[in-house]
Amino acid sequence: MKAMPYEIKQKLRQYAKAQAKAHRLSREVDEAIRAYGVPIDNLTAVSPPFDGEPYTEALAFINNNEGNIEENILEIEELFLYFVNKKAE
Repeated sequence: MKAMPYEIKQKLRQYAKAQAKAHRLSREVDEAIRAYGVPIDNLTAVSPPFDGEPYTEALAFINNNEGNIEENILEIEELFLYFVNKKAE
């Protein structure tokens, strides 16, 4: 074999295009959440590095295509509302 099969090259191109779109959407989501004063780190935390504030890995799970999307959204929403309402106090 002198070259990788064309079909594999095409799949790699499709994959790169999908990754670029996912990266762009990830930045847009981060910006939209930050606009409300919600710290992104609290949505992607693996351990509780924050002073008693709630945290979740739900956004990291979405970024890595893990878990149930609706459960992840509910966890993000819970923390989103916590920080938005805390800021409003």
